[in-house]
Amino acid sequence: MGGIFKQGKWIWLRKSGINQYADFVCKFYAENTEGLTLRVSADTDYAVYVNGKFVYAGQYPDYPHYKIYDDLPLSAYCGAGENRLAILCRYAGEDSSTYYRAEAGLIFEVLQNGKVLAASGEATRSREDKGYLSGETEFITPQLGRTFYYDACTDDGWIFEDAEGFCESVPVPKACSFEPRPVPRLKISESLRAEICAQGEYIAGTRSACAAEQIARAFLSYKELPEGAPRALPCGGVPMETSSDGVWFIADMREETAGFVVLELEVPCDAQIRVGFGEHLRDLRVRTRIGPRNFAFGFKAKRGRNRFYGALRRLGGRYLQVLAEAPGAVVYDCRILPAEYPVRETPVRAGDGLRRKIYENGVRTLKTCMHEHYEDCPWREQALYAMDSRNQMLFGAYAFENNEDYVRANLRLMRHGARKDGLLELCFPARVGITIPSFSLYYVFAVAEYFERTGDLAFVRETYPCLENILRAFSSRKDGTGLIPIFTEREYWNFYEWRDGLDGRYVFRDFDLPLSYDSCLNLLYLIALQKMLPVCRALGREGAEREIAELKRAVVRNFYMEKEGAFEASLKDGAAEGLPALAQALAVSADCLPEKAGELCGLLKSGEGLVPVTLANKVWLYEALLKTSEKNLPFVLRDIENVFGKMAACGDTTLYETERGADDFGGAGSLCHGWSAVACYIYRRYEREIGAR
Repeated sequence: MGGIFKQGKWIWLRKSGINQYADFVCKFYAENTEGLTLRVSADTDYAVYVNGKFVYAGQYPDYPHYKIYDDLPLSAYCGAGENRLAILCRYAGEDSSTYYRAEAGLIFEVLQNGKVLAASGEATRSREDKGYLSGETEFITPQLGRTFYYDACTDDGWIFEDAEGFCESVPVPKACSFEPRPVPRLKISESLRAEICAQGEYIAGTRSACAAEQIARAFLSYKELPEGAPRALPCGGVPMETSSDGVWFIADMREETAGFVVLELEVPCDAQIRVGFGEHLRDLRVRTRIGPRNFAFGFKAKRGRNRFYGALRRLGGRYLQVLAEAPGAVVYDCRILPAEYPVRETPVRAGDGLRRKIYENGVRTLKTCMHEHYEDCPWREQALYAMDSRNQMLFGAYAFENNEDYVRANLRLMRHGARKDGLLELCFPARVGITIPSFSLYYVFAVAEYFERTGDLAFVRETYPCLENILRAFSSRKDGTGLIPIFTEREYWNFYEWRDGLDGRYVFRDFDLPLSYDSCLNLLYLIALQKMLPVCRALGREGAEREIAELKRAVVRNFYMEKEGAFEASLKDGAAEGLPALAQALAVSADCLPEKAGELCGLLKSGEGLVPVTLANKVWLYEALLKTSEKNLPFVLRDIENVFGKMAACGDTTLYETERGADDFGGAGSLCHGWSAVACYIYRRYEREIGAR
């Protein structure tokens, strides 16, 4: 254990299984409460209670070989004498986009000034949890894994006092190194309030066990609340009567939120409760069933007053829709308590109108997509991608103060996802059957830009072997054309952005692709080589100046079309296909044909004959225009206001994944996506010029 855990052992139940919830209990004696600490790590997640009081929840996402431990202060929860430690764990047991499967396990020590008062081992009492349903439940999404069901009727209060069914734990052989949590713990806030924005009664449209299906198919009718009933939550109680199957209501957090669900209500008898969560409303509904996705969970309330706190699953969204199969329910609370990474915002002089609103929405988007690591979106995936996070790192460098420790922790976590072929996994910490080659280049961008901002040579030296392997994975594929062909093997997805011709249509496939060449792939590799030059110089290593010059010539020779005055997307059997704006922006950024940069920027501004860039790549468009001439700044500012101002005009407080918003991806388009917060970068970088206008 490397001296981190002196007495604690990895333990679990006698049997482990997918989506398994487990209870662990031990008692410890303390003469006083000074300096009490719990050191803990788990696979997959944990929630800690001491003497019945909630302490903290949330294992830092890590890898089987790279385990993170937490040191949790306990003094505020303990007393002199005997104390009771209860830890609720969840073991995922199967790969997802946010989890790399390993053996189930929990390890902990209760410490006081370096002395071990209690430690995990065979004597630790454990059992499968009785409240949470273990085993196969519906997947929320393939990225997030399975949803949950909680039965308050079977909860025997084990967190507070001794209960039946506990036995000795079983040692688990796990070989790993330990590192302390590299970023501060999330802050869980009680300050956010919600309000009931719609309510009524319902008739069940299905008796399916799936909560998402039940919410989606129920026949809803509107019914006014009793006169004088409060709408703000939490409150002293909102009575909701019905003669139908049950009552429903929607709680609006009034802004996109990511955190832990709290639900408090009183029912006259045991009752099934279904809760859906989402980012938008249509026809009095949160969209819970979208294709194979299930944005909902189930809760069985026992007769009387119930309070549920979902500490093992962070959910994202703005709305909660509750269906209570109880004719006389009283609602006290229904919210998502924000779990926020602590950041300090950088003030900006952006005016008081639309520009300020866009900036504030950008900052809120970035914050809502930051937890233990960067996330593409808080609602649908919560996954760490190299492309998304590069944008978030760049934009966040201008939106937040002193945030480089968080950037460095993310870069280090991603590096642990290195594959045998030199590239990185699709997302982290995870192992997915495919990867996107170009995303590994975004990792190179992110490290190089981090070094440019900080001059942190030690970290770059630590990371350099990974960067070298990534670049070698591309250069080794170069052929007689002087170009890098697309990655034809089945395990690769040739994605650049969500546009026809650039989205790598064939993702999961059982065949290899025909040989072809993409301009975006070669231009991104070229930019990676250029960004690495200062890194190589700082490390005393040889740069790739010659390769850069040769690749420039090959890109121009093969992709630039004199007649159109633009770069084509790809070569397939020698034929040109499409004129993406992304390729033009990348070509300007890479200094290909610098004498034609003005013409290319003119084409980018007119958009004539071009496939527009998506929100994810607006940063390339804006950087290309501003690199060529700061006279393009008014165009950039107008474009930001036209594109992102529409989102603010709709009443949304965050920025979308694509311009289609919720309508994209079959109704699963995210309304909060960190890669879209480009206004934070542009407004702050060009603050002086903007202020002078």
